[in-house]
Amino acid sequence: MVKFIVSLLLLICTFSVHAQIVDTWQFSSSEEQEISLQIASQLRCPQCQNQNLLESNAPTAVSMRHQVFKMVAEGKTESQIIAYMTERYGNFVLYNPPFSLGTSLLWLLPLLSIITIIFILWRFGLFKKKNNQSETSLILIDNPDYSESQLLPLDIKNTELSKSVWFKYHYIFMSFILVVVMVGYFALPRFQLVLESYQVMTDPMQSFTPLQQETRDLQRLQDDIRQTPDNSELWATLGEYYLYQNSYQNSLIAYRYALQYSGENAQLYSAIAAVLYYQAGQQLTDDVQKMIDKALSLDENEVTALMLLASDAFMNANYATAINIWQTLLDNNSSRINRAQIIEAIQMAKLMENNAK
Repeated sequence: MVKFIVSLLLLICTFSVHAQIVDTWQFSSSEEQEISLQIASQLRCPQCQNQNLLESNAPTAVSMRHQVFKMVAEGKTESQIIAYMTERYGNFVLYNPPFSLGTSLLWLLPLLSIITIIFILWRFGLFKKKNNQSETSLILIDNPDYSESQLLPLDIKNTELSKSVWFKYHYIFMSFILVVVMVGYFALPRFQLVLESYQVMTDPMQSFTPLQQETRDLQRLQDDIRQTPDNSELWATLGEYYLYQNSYQNSLIAYRYALQYSGENAQLYSAIAAVLYYQAGQQLTDDVQKMIDKALSLDENEVTALMLLASDAFMNANYATAINIWQTLLDNNSSRINRAQIIEAIQMAKLMENNAK
């Protein structure tokens, strides 16, 4: 029993350990950082549930955390941010929900559980004590007028009766607690809050950060994805939309969903490379190069991948390389290219190359 209690205490202690997050968000001031972190610590990750937004590195938590940081930078107050998050994700997103009729079970259940455990342990100890006293009485009795055979049946009968009564009340009490918890859970609004939170978590759009102005076309596209979340073409269209809106993180999420549902696809790898390229300020980073290499390994003539390489070469004054890649694109006669623009780009590169000599 002692080992069990010690193990239980160690398990409870592990719940208080906080994970260290790694975030690259740049705050404009230490005051803004303090406010942002304080607000994020009050909000629960819908995906993890037992962690707040600062403790979790799940994609959903990262997206929500960045949304909080963004709203603080825009001058929104704590109450406005909490109201926005509650409206979008429900009251379940509050890490410390206010005490009300709907959340009373959530607040009181730990106390009831502790009382129940203490009561069971107390009853068990009382029963064990009585049992030990009964066994001791058999050993100490040395009156010659009484034989052990006379005492033993009566003592066993009393012990069994005590056991049956204790177990009877024990089962009645536990059944009562179980019924109260279940009835309260389904009768109070808490169940509806959990159901709403589950519906939010299963929404394929819940990982995306809202734009300042969302058009009807975007809302229509999102609704179509909710109807057929495994449609890779719709996800790719959504990724392209976000790319044109310079919402690079949302674009990456959409393209990765498209890749997940379509399988290996050169065009999608190239699209991801393009998003990473513009997100890095038109720099050919290692991540961009990996995506380009992956795309070209699947299709050596992939248009977007080659266009990225040509553009980067031109930006870095590698005009000969850019001209060769653009010429390759012209020779491939792909319907995805604008031949007039590429010819114009080649002429510009040749002019720049001659001026550099």
